[in-house]
Amino acid sequence: MTISNEKKTRRKIRKRRSTLIKGSVASPRVVLSESNRYLRVQAIDDAAGHTLLASSTQDFVEKDNNFSRKNKDYAKKLGEVFAEKLKKSGQKKIVFDRNGRPYHGKIEAFCQTLRESGINF
Repeated sequence: MTISNEKKTRRKIRKRRSTLIKGSVASPRVVLSESNRYLRVQAIDDAAGHTLLASSTQDFVEKDNNFSRKNKDYAKKLGEVFAEKLKKSGQKKIVFDRNGRPYHGKIEAFCQTLRESGINF
């Protein structure tokens, strides 16, 4: 599959799933997005259209130069940091939106870390 077809397919999946996945204050929608260098995650209340929490690998990678830069390690560390933020805000249940990406690799590692930290999907 070429890159342009892959992007079109992801857009279709995102559009189709956005009608099905809705977050609220009680269980926000958690979206994981990635760039070439960093991972970003947001907890969104779709009813109000507000971002409740946000975190990025950029926050802790620049502070710790000895941190391993392997992608799954990034995702696990981000999962730990984001789980702490969710617990501090009183969120125990979330709705996960994988943003049109397959449940594999970084996304799987992030989700497993959240589950191990006690966050329910």
